[in-house]
Amino acid sequence: MADEANRDEADKCKRIAEAAINSGDGDKATRFLMKAKRMMPNDASIDAMLAKASSASGGSAPSPPSSSATNGGGGGGGGNAGPRFRGAAPPTSGGSSTTPGGGGGGATRTGKDGNYTTEQMQLVQRILRTKDYYTILEIPRDSNEDQVKKAYKKLALKLHPDKNKAPGAEEAFKKVSKAVQCLTDSDKKRVYDQYGDEERIPQQQRHYQGDFMTPEDVFAAFFGGGVHYAGGGHQRQQHHHQGGEQQFQGTHLLQMLPVLLLILLTLAGNFASNGGSSRFSFAPSAQYRHERSTATLDVPYYVTDTFSDHYAEGTANLADFERQVEIHYVRKLHSECDHQEKTMYKKVMIAKRKGNQDELQKARKHPRPACKEIETIKKQHSHIFRSAMYMGVY
Repeated sequence: MADEANRDEADKCKRIAEAAINSGDGDKATRFLMKAKRMMPNDASIDAMLAKASSASGGSAPSPPSSSATNGGGGGGGGNAGPRFRGAAPPTSGGSSTTPGGGGGGATRTGKDGNYTTEQMQLVQRILRTKDYYTILEIPRDSNEDQVKKAYKKLALKLHPDKNKAPGAEEAFKKVSKAVQCLTDSDKKRVYDQYGDEERIPQQQRHYQGDFMTPEDVFAAFFGGGVHYAGGGHQRQQHHHQGGEQQFQGTHLLQMLPVLLLILLTLAGNFASNGGSSRFSFAPSAQYRHERSTATLDVPYYVTDTFSDHYAEGTANLADFERQVEIHYVRKLHSECDHQEKTMYKKVMIAKRKGNQDELQKARKHPRPACKEIETIKKQHSHIFRSAMYMGVY
């Protein structure tokens, strides 16, 4: 159902984008195509339409990328002021204005997220049109890890959403992040090099695709959280830490806040009765002394002495209650899985930065029991998983 809904919404976005292309509004078309791309990432027709949207962008955004864009020249413009251009002249009716020295692009456009240059847009569109990771990073296929990382740093600074406001910049930033993670991991790189394109990789060998950090995590791992954008430009402040782990501490703490919050809300909201007291707990205590298990997932939970007064055996009321217990359990598992995966990714990145292969292999085997259980529930009880993640009841 979710896939069908995504496809319908993606088709709607494509129709709007097609109309925008026909009317010459390339920016609008790009925005809707990027929305469609997020919902249907494997739809090759979207990439073709993005190329048409580039052509429809008008005189200030020529169809073929310039040599400076092809060589990664967009977004930075030789060290000039950043993407916001507070002193830029108001845009013309065509949505662009000429700004002397404006980021090296010559013309500034205004989008929904802010101002951006022609070269920034060309850089974004080049990356979105390109499937091959080596071509995205503009490096030869025999590049070593240091060359891959150097190419990533160059592009990441130009594409970071805080600096590049061109339509699709966030998606391009994600694509570059995925490219560097793939090409700096020996296992991922071996599989990728064997098939040349992720879409050609057999399903049974795509197991690694879930082992990717978020683009912001990768950015923080490379720059240590020391890159700050402000006032139309950017200032890079490198902080030196002892060991690789300290570079992750601030980011990791921020990552954990929503996980901890969700766990606390789950525990605090374990079903209030009419009197406002909790009806169950996943752990035994003096108040929750009686162990039970749910009918479908066989989830153990503990109840109070008065539980049976409200939920008699064999009643629809009890069945509904246990469905909600299972939903809370799946949500709790999902939070635990998220924490376990982030811990594993952190250990992997630290080991890679140290160049310690033994530590790297150990990090990749970091236990993720909650994730395994979630996968089992998704396969065997998909309706419960969907209810827990999207609806709250089933």
